[in-house]
Amino acid sequence: MNQAPVIQVNSPVTSFASPGFKVLNQNEKQYAYHFARASWEGARICYFQRSYESPGLFYIFHKIFSTEKPQAVKQRLQQGGWSEEEVQQLFAYVAAVFQNSGNFKSFGDSKFIPEISQDKFEQFITTSPGYQVDQVWESVRKYVYNYDKPYGLIDLQEKNGSNSYYSNNLKGELLEAVDKFLIVQGVSELNTRVVKVDDEIHVLVASVNKGEKDLGEVHNHKVKLVYGDFSPFLNSVVAHLTAALQYAANDNQKNMIQAYIEHFQTGEVELHKTSQRHWIKDKGPVIETNIGFIETYLDPLKVRAEWEGFVAVVNKEESALLNELVNKAEDIIKYLPWPKEFEVDVYKRPDFTSLEVLAFASSGTPLGINIPNYDDIRQTEGFKNVNLGNTIGKLSKDAIKFLDETDQEIFFKYQSEAVFLVVALHELIGHGAGKVFMKDKDGNLNFNLENTINPLTNQKVDSFYNHGEQWHSKFGEFSGAMEECKADATALYLSTFDDVVKLLLPNQSDEERRNTVFAGWLFVVHRAVQGLEFYNPEQKKWGQAHVLARNVILQSLIREDPDIIKITETQLNGKPYIHFKFDQSKLYTTGKKAISNLILHLQVFKSIGAGNQGVEFFSNLAAVSEQFLNYRNIVIQNKFPRRLEIQPNLVLEDGQVNLKEYEPTFAGIIESQVEHHLDNIETTKELFLNVQKLFQN
Repeated sequence: MNQAPVIQVNSPVTSFASPGFKVLNQNEKQYAYHFARASWEGARICYFQRSYESPGLFYIFHKIFSTEKPQAVKQRLQQGGWSEEEVQQLFAYVAAVFQNSGNFKSFGDSKFIPEISQDKFEQFITTSPGYQVDQVWESVRKYVYNYDKPYGLIDLQEKNGSNSYYSNNLKGELLEAVDKFLIVQGVSELNTRVVKVDDEIHVLVASVNKGEKDLGEVHNHKVKLVYGDFSPFLNSVVAHLTAALQYAANDNQKNMIQAYIEHFQTGEVELHKTSQRHWIKDKGPVIETNIGFIETYLDPLKVRAEWEGFVAVVNKEESALLNELVNKAEDIIKYLPWPKEFEVDVYKRPDFTSLEVLAFASSGTPLGINIPNYDDIRQTEGFKNVNLGNTIGKLSKDAIKFLDETDQEIFFKYQSEAVFLVVALHELIGHGAGKVFMKDKDGNLNFNLENTINPLTNQKVDSFYNHGEQWHSKFGEFSGAMEECKADATALYLSTFDDVVKLLLPNQSDEERRNTVFAGWLFVVHRAVQGLEFYNPEQKKWGQAHVLARNVILQSLIREDPDIIKITETQLNGKPYIHFKFDQSKLYTTGKKAISNLILHLQVFKSIGAGNQGVEFFSNLAAVSEQFLNYRNIVIQNKFPRRLEIQPNLVLEDGQVNLKEYEPTFAGIIESQVEHHLDNIETTKELFLNVQKLFQN
């Protein structure tokens, strides 16, 4: 068996502080409560999207810990001979399963297993008074500790992985043909899963309403839409959204919620797009929300989305700084290295707020968001940016490994301001700038085909997106990483313009701004080095889009100037270690040149839909040399445990909405997650046994 990662008992636990909740009135609190409940009820879907066994583990753990609090479980196990360390190893695993919505890391898509022995783990399961061993445990037990192919990585089966978007009797060629067929039929893949049942292809559509619709044939297989996937969960989502309607602050919110309700009832993605049109018009709300099938990172084909719902309170002080950035965005965009023809015709000023998260119901929490992801809406109607300020946290010095001592001091001192700077530019300009050349349903192009010159070739542009084609389908498995790379690199590039930095950091001195900018660049390359662990040398595959993006940035810098970052192998505490030194004097010269060239290529490839050329360019930079494979081994030997997160809970008590917070421990995470998921527990078991079995390996 391959060596599998575990969740270490010294993993830090970070809580999301939300002081802004206290100033909300009861109407706003009710609105937040029902949106949070809708988000968490839908989040059960994430378990079904992560791995075959994940919903089974959720069911078992929820049954156990809803009967006994973690302290009671601890006492019972210690009376049975368990040590304190073994209890914490168990709690670390359960907490991680809850936080990641399954037994695969949301950041990296690789499996983790319990650190305790298999015998002890089975003892925990089989002796609990809250769970009577049944078919659920018998169905999942062989997967918990199995890290051999194809059980260790989320991917297509022919690539030695497993997933819960496609049944294991479906192969890549047929899948590709089905997706092309769906595009021609005008069916979005976003909220679907695909299974092969006998000789039929069933496209499972997430919706409350149930039904079937024949679409035709692909490769002699009948294809039909089967509505009603996750129906019980979405029914609860609709119930809470309906309750939220009466607390909406304006017509935009009411229209948005009504469109959400109709979308979840019918499964029609056009209705979700309608909700987003109303959402982007809801400027500066006190309570910010979004919900649905949003990001496609998890799907091996990068076209089907994972569930996500969030509720947050606006941080007015930080939001004021972000609005200054928005007001200057048209001028800032002119600094970007691509021709004006590759920029949107009219920049739609988005809403950009800094938020305190009250609930983020998905498998992981980002630092910022730029949505909606529908290109046709983004190009012509706009988008929103949010900075999730209370999710960022601050690294301890011990966690800032491998940096030169001087660089470590600068990064540690300025990290909060640096991350705020990078995330703001990443979300607003990195994701928001740049045009996508498209043909609409009537055959009209949104650019001048005769007069637009490709700056990479000095030839006329001769490619674009046909109606229905999406960025993800053009660039495949690299699409998410390429977009994140463009956004991160754009943030670094724009941070070299002092007038831009002053907008976000108006109270800093010249020296402080220079150090903050340097800390921002260190933030990206430090995460690139630490992220080497997410590369799988056996499959030659990166397990996480953001990490791959940062490593491409690192390689771009080194290839432009080998002296800009010097990595030295050494020893620390008797173990191999590395130090890397970033030459700050080169940041504004060869560093800026490298990043300018990188974002120019990425934007041009994206604009013209040059999938093959873009993938070739990006995969060349994504390749990991023997030297960096050696660095990877050293990073793994010295890695600092990734943090776990604990979120508060909105609870309704005697008609009043209150914020319940939990202790920042593994036990606190477990208790909070049990209380986030209130309904449809037995339904989870039923769907696992009757539907999820289609995805069993």
